[in-house]
Amino acid sequence: MKNFNGKQRGFSLVELMISITLGLLILAAMISLFSNQSKARSELDKSNRMIDNGRFALEILTDNIRAAGFYGSYIPGGTPATLPEPCDVALLTANNGDVLLDSVQGYNAATVSSTIASLPASCGFGYTTGIILKPGSDLLVLRRASTAAPVAAASAVASALYLQVSNCTTDVSSYRIAAGTADFSTLRNKDCTTAASLRAFLVQTYFVAPDNKPGDGIPTLKRRELDAVSGTFVTTALVEGIEYLQVDYGLDADADGAADSYLAAPALTDWPNIVSARISVIARNVELSSGYTDSKIYMLGSAGIFGPFNDAYKRHAYTQVVRLVNPSARREIS
Repeated sequence: MKNFNGKQRGFSLVELMISITLGLLILAAMISLFSNQSKARSELDKSNRMIDNGRFALEILTDNIRAAGFYGSYIPGGTPATLPEPCDVALLTANNGDVLLDSVQGYNAATVSSTIASLPASCGFGYTTGIILKPGSDLLVLRRASTAAPVAAASAVASALYLQVSNCTTDVSSYRIAAGTADFSTLRNKDCTTAASLRAFLVQTYFVAPDNKPGDGIPTLKRRELDAVSGTFVTTALVEGIEYLQVDYGLDADADGAADSYLAAPALTDWPNIVSARISVIARNVELSSGYTDSKIYMLGSAGIFGPFNDAYKRHAYTQVVRLVNPSARREIS
C-alpha cells in the first residue's frame, strides 16, 4: 500500500488475510489435484499388475499344457486301469503304463464354493503340510519328458528321475522311468549296442492356494512338481493374485486329433483321449481399492458363474483353449 507521497507503507490486515486465504485455497486445490492423481495412478498400477499376473498365469499354463505328453519317440497305448497318483515316485519307477497314458489329469471343483472330494493323497495337500487348495479351484496334472537335449546315461544325476526310450527292436521293454543310479544299459539305440539317451521326467500339478505366504490372504497360483535334481516333489509359488482356476478337457471321441466336446470331469477311460484344455482363471488385485465394490459376475467354463463378490477387490477373468500338441498330433497321423 502506498501513501499520497508514493512511499510504500506495507499491507493492511485485511489485505494480508485475503492473500493468506487465496494462498490456502490454491494450496488446497493443488493438494486435492495431487491426491486424485496419486490415487488414479495407484489404481492404474494395481490394474496393470492384475492384468500382467493374469496373462503370465495363462502363459505358464499354456506353455506346459502344449508340451504335455512328450515322451521322445515313445508312443503310449492301451486303456488305463486306474488314475495314477500324481506325486507317487514309487509308482513312476514301477513303470506303470497308466502314468504315460494320462499325460493330462484333473481333479474337479464344480462351483465357486466346491472342494475337491478326493484329493490325491501322494501330493500332501492339507493344513498340516501347509499345501492348501482354495475352494472353487481345480487341480491340473501334466506329465512329460524334458524337451531339453537328451543326456547320456553316464551324465545322469543320481537322485533325478529319467525317462529312457528303447529304439532297438530286440529290447524286452520299450521304456523305463528310473533314478540316475539305475543301470540304463538294457535299453538301446537303433544299433542295439549303445545305451539309449535319457530325458528328465516331469510331473507338474497346478493349483490355487488361498495364501502365498501363510496368512497373507493373497491367492496364488502354485505348482507341485517333481524336482529335476532331487527327484522329490516340491511346491513353487508362481503368480500372486490368481484367485480361481477352472479347466475343461477337450475329448476326442473319433480319434481325429480334434476335440468333439469339453468335460469338467472326464471318466477313467477318457483321459488318454483328451487333446485340448480350456483353462479359465480369475485374476484379482492384491490390494483393496477404496470406494470400489465388485458387483460383477464371471463365467468360468462349465463351472458357471463366479461372483458377485461384493468386496473392494478388482478382478478380471481370462479364458483360453490350449491344444495338447503331442497327443493330438499322434492321432492326426495314425
